[in-house]
Amino acid sequence: MYDFLRGTVANLDSAGRLSLDVNGVGYFLRISEETRKRIPLDGSTVTVYVRLVVREDDLILFGFHDSAERVAFDLLTSVQQVGVNLALAVLSALGVSELRRVLISRDIARLRKVKGIGPKSAERIAMELADKVERIPAPIEPHGATAGVQAVEEAHRALVVLGFSSKEAADALAKVATPGTKGEELLRAALAVLR
Repeated sequence: MYDFLRGTVANLDSAGRLSLDVNGVGYFLRISEETRKRIPLDGSTVTVYVRLVVREDDLILFGFHDSAERVAFDLLTSVQQVGVNLALAVLSALGVSELRRVLISRDIARLRKVKGIGPKSAERIAMELADKVERIPAPIEPHGATAGVQAVEEAHRALVVLGFSSKEAADALAKVATPGTKGEELLRAALAVLR
């Protein structure tokens, strides 16, 4: 129904609530911490991608700083027993780039660090979404923060080309992936684990 809203910030609080003035109409949106950090407070026009969630007794608008975050939200809420609040918690704690890395490497331990996610939920999210991560577009990050995610993706593709299953590759990468590691180094380290 709604794709995006463009307007100025009327109110923004630290609890993830944004009031957006769009031509004199105020829209109340729930947003992640990642989106909150990117909302300009200088009175300039801002575009917020939205998702309308219809409940029996309420209509809730969720706002996202880009379409990649909205796709990640949709995928997270598609997992059984992951509701909108938990999906927002994951996006607030990890952001889209880190979520992509976590899903590719099936890093259940990292998911468990998100408040509200227990061992079963973490495992369910990792298992159900690992093969769907390519649906989440790479977000446009300011300082090349996607480099680590790209390195993991490249190493994963290389391992699959070398004949390892997607799960074997993801499991090996989960054991060796560290921030700042280049693709070639990841590939060598994952091969050492797999041999």
